[in-house]
Amino acid sequence: MSDLGGDEPQWKLPDAGWGRKAADAATLHEPQNIREYVAMHQHLKVGNGTRLLDVACGAGLAVELATARGATAAGIDASPRLVAVARDRSPGADLRVGDMRALPWADDAFDVVTSFRGIWGTTPEVLDEVRRVLRPGGLLGLTVWGHVKASPGAWALRPFRWAESSQVAHQAAMNSLGKPGVGEQLLTRHGFEAVRRVDVPFVWEFADPESFARALACTGPGYEAIQTIGEERFRCDAAQLAAAYARDGLPLRAEINLVGFVARVPAVVGAGSSFLAEPEELTPAASASYADDSAELGYVMNATRMWAHDTEALELVFKALGRVTKTAELSRRDRGILVTAAASALGDSYCSLAWGTKLAAAASAQLSAGVLAGDDSLLADRERALARWARLVAADPNSTAVADVQPLREAGYGEAQILAITAYVALRVAFSSVNDALGAVPDWQLRSSTPEAVLEAVTFGRAPAPAPTPVAGPGSS
Repeated sequence: MSDLGGDEPQWKLPDAGWGRKAADAATLHEPQNIREYVAMHQHLKVGNGTRLLDVACGAGLAVELATARGATAAGIDASPRLVAVARDRSPGADLRVGDMRALPWADDAFDVVTSFRGIWGTTPEVLDEVRRVLRPGGLLGLTVWGHVKASPGAWALRPFRWAESSQVAHQAAMNSLGKPGVGEQLLTRHGFEAVRRVDVPFVWEFADPESFARALACTGPGYEAIQTIGEERFRCDAAQLAAAYARDGLPLRAEINLVGFVARVPAVVGAGSSFLAEPEELTPAASASYADDSAELGYVMNATRMWAHDTEALELVFKALGRVTKTAELSRRDRGILVTAAASALGDSYCSLAWGTKLAAAASAQLSAGVLAGDDSLLADRERALARWARLVAADPNSTAVADVQPLREAGYGEAQILAITAYVALRVAFSSVNDALGAVPDWQLRSSTPEAVLEAVTFGRAPAPAPTPVAGPGSS
């Protein structure tokens, strides 16, 4: 809402439009966004134990869906009438009425913050509050309108332009983040890293022109148009507009371009390499492991420092990996596909970065980034079978069926090889699980050597350690 309300605080104004018909907004308008909510929750890997805040939560459907995925959810909105609906839907969630420019939660309170078309080009200061309440390495996921005019369903937004010209201009300013490079620059300027633009499916569907008109009338932009031309005319003209797009036996359908962004809060400077302190004295095996890292990489990996408490156990894990690699006849590229697919499904940033870099060297950065993001279009059929199987094993091994194994057979793998491939993925998952559970931080050197496309694809798990600040030498100014 852009019109002024006298002495009313600016943040309370949206309730006039969005809250005046809260039940309509909750049941006619908000369910149209379900594809958007599900897609972003998937990109952010929302799941069991995720501490999630939804900014501008409206009637709380996104909060309810996050809770269904196992998240502990909170939300804030300016409309008390919409928050009342949200509380009715999710009684156990922490839902508050308030100003998103002054979030009433402590620093580092959340793992994930979402905002579905709630943070705009006109409210950039909200990003500072979002960054404050996110933990180091926490993720932000937000959506904004994209290239609406080029969308097949652009007609469905036309009624919003019936508002006064100043309000239409304000709407355009709000939507500026979707333009190429604008959202990325803003998020980077406010201290986020690994900013990634993602595709978000978005479709409005309505039973008939009248339900379309009623749904738009309960929105904030719709209310601005109603203030200009009146509600009766708004609903009549909107229904007449939609009638031109009606299809016999099918719902009205408007596909609209929507842009999603995923970004991460940097890790804390000076954070430890893991939750465990390094051993005060290294065993000969640990010393040898440190030396191997230094010779191969030029530094000792944080994971190596953590496993120094039992280097022999780590050696047994990698001995088993070597055994099944030989049995399955896996090339370095094959292993890169298996590890990146499994690690990304698990949400492990460390192995995703390390093996994403190796896969980029063996194939290409674009192929590697695609596998990390779940896009196997650049893979051969045999490789797609490997990636798909790795994700199944890592994400939910109890969901597999006989039919899931068949693509591996069709790719030419025998029974012993299929067992070896599965063991390889399971061993990698075990290694990742130990690292993640004990807080092993991806090395800053790893970040600096990873291709940009791979870095942009790894927006999950623990953030890489920041590079140390150079110490000024004597006589420097």
